[in-house]
Amino acid sequence: MKKSVFRVLSGLLLTALLLGACGPAATGGEVTQPPEQPTQAPPEPTTPLTKVRLGISPFQDCLLPMIGIEKGWYAEEGLDVQPVILGWTEVQEALAADEVDIAWNNISSVVATHEKWPQFVYVYGVNIFDGGAALMGRPTFKTADEFEKEGMTRADAVHAAILQLKGKTVVTTGNTDMGQAVLGAAYRNGLDLTKDFEVVDLNPDEGLAAFLSGTGDFYLGGIPQRTRAVKEGMKVIAQGAELAPPPLNGLVTSKDYAAANQDVILKMIHVWFRIINYVELNPDEGGGIVLKVLNEQTGANMTIDDFKAFWQVLEHYPLSASLVQQDILDPSGYSYWRNRFDDCNWYFYEVSKTIKAPVKAEDAMMLDQFQKLYVDKYGLD
Repeated sequence: MKKSVFRVLSGLLLTALLLGACGPAATGGEVTQPPEQPTQAPPEPTTPLTKVRLGISPFQDCLLPMIGIEKGWYAEEGLDVQPVILGWTEVQEALAADEVDIAWNNISSVVATHEKWPQFVYVYGVNIFDGGAALMGRPTFKTADEFEKEGMTRADAVHAAILQLKGKTVVTTGNTDMGQAVLGAAYRNGLDLTKDFEVVDLNPDEGLAAFLSGTGDFYLGGIPQRTRAVKEGMKVIAQGAELAPPPLNGLVTSKDYAAANQDVILKMIHVWFRIINYVELNPDEGGGIVLKVLNEQTGANMTIDDFKAFWQVLEHYPLSASLVQQDILDPSGYSYWRNRFDDCNWYFYEVSKTIKAPVKAEDAMMLDQFQKLYVDKYGLD
């Protein structure tokens, strides 16, 4: 992956979140079988397609647009979507340097980066990473489940599990949703972030490789890394909301691009829902397209069975705009975006102290605006 092309913002503190690389959700609803799709690419369009450079990272959720590319669904909407695969912490840098037009990332990255690059905006949330974040530990440590089996309440069991970080080393990706999950959980459970444990800051794949080769006692990355760590005998110490409010992955871009390309973004969202409903009914084929790229890019060795075990379990994908409204946009939704946004402001301003002031939602978040535009054009379902 490219590491040094983004010199435009060499003075910036560019951060990202994730998540990754995300309790049961209210994301159900009827799924209708999409029309039979052609087995070959659609015929050459009579009018030029609109080029869209899409920044995506090698995670099972970020790579779902590869299905729309392979099936020709973006082309049917008049879009020539060109994937640019980037490390999770390289996405904002690529946007700022005009290397990509739109990208997959999350709220944490926007909050962490907005002060240095106010153009950075979050336009639409489509993936609730509610169970995907997992603090992995070596077999010598106890999991929250094991503490609970000894008679503790769940809250006390999680507390005891997190306290095992004291005096130890954690490998994770700093100033991202991953680092946020580790440090936020430690802070909430009474650990001193500067004295009680050490952090080795590496991108997810590099961090996993270091962890599996003996560096550190604990690790937190994305789902592909979690999968590999479990297969190598590591334990899930605590996960999901036990660490932090669920990250919300979705589409991010610049204010200028969002203003000038509203229809492009709406088409991207429309194809996204088509992809999710397709995978819901065809997990083997859809997952196969994703995993082909994922396993080439990482050492996850994720299988179709792994993909299906995580699908709509560790992370959730609302199947329609109405379910995005219900789960993400409505204040009563189980993963209301503002809860995550406020937690990010708290973490980056008060805990990590990497921003000088909390970010205002009206300056960085465009979910409600694009939901209205989408519903006006395509409807809720």
